[in-house]
Amino acid sequence: NTCTIGAGITVTDLLESKDFSGLFPDLAKHLKLVSSAMIRNVSTLAGNFVNASPIGDMTAFFLALNAQITLAKDHQKRIIFLKHFYKGYKDLDKGEGEIITEIIFNIPFGKFNFEKVSKRTHLDIASVNSAASIKIKNGIIQEAHISAGGIGPIPTYLSDTCNFLNNKELSPTTIIEANNILQKEISPISDVRGSVEYKRLLLRQLFFAHFIELYPETISLSNLILQS
Repeated sequence: NTCTIGAGITVTDLLESKDFSGLFPDLAKHLKLVSSAMIRNVSTLAGNFVNASPIGDMTAFFLALNAQITLAKDHQKRIIFLKHFYKGYKDLDKGEGEIITEIIFNIPFGKFNFEKVSKRTHLDIASVNSAASIKIKNGIIQEAHISAGGIGPIPTYLSDTCNFLNNKELSPTTIIEANNILQKEISPISDVRGSVEYKRLLLRQLFFAHFIELYPETISLSNLILQS
């Protein structure tokens, strides 16, 4: 089954949608971290994607759903994965005149979490953000999709990390080993939002936070520290 939403809807539209809230129990908590109410009222999903900011919150959100987008021009359309839309800094797989019309993702998608660190909790862009969609069965990770922003020139779907996690036992050891893969996948730079080392540390903490938040019966900060 899939969920299809129009790319012209705003963040506020998502917040006010009972159907979308039904898919994401913590939606309000997650999306209240996105900018301000005034911006959420007018910022569209397509605009967030096409802006191609390496720290776009909604881009990270939908990357972790392994979402696809529909690109249309005149009477022609094509569908690509959002993770393939970004070829380089502000370089998109988008032809002249093409517009994003739809966003598509599979349901059910397991448990979902979004994390963001910024200088201010609200009304601020991220230093680093990350989202995760994790599906577990009998203690085994069936499907993992992890995204991150602020750690490279483009919004990033962490393919190597996801591939490592798939079919692994959910355990502190697995998460520690996955972070080692993650650190090799990212290429942060030092800027006003933090040094390379700081951003690496932030993403490690956000990555750990996904599992602590979603699977507290198995993963805790204390047992991650013991395994480190």
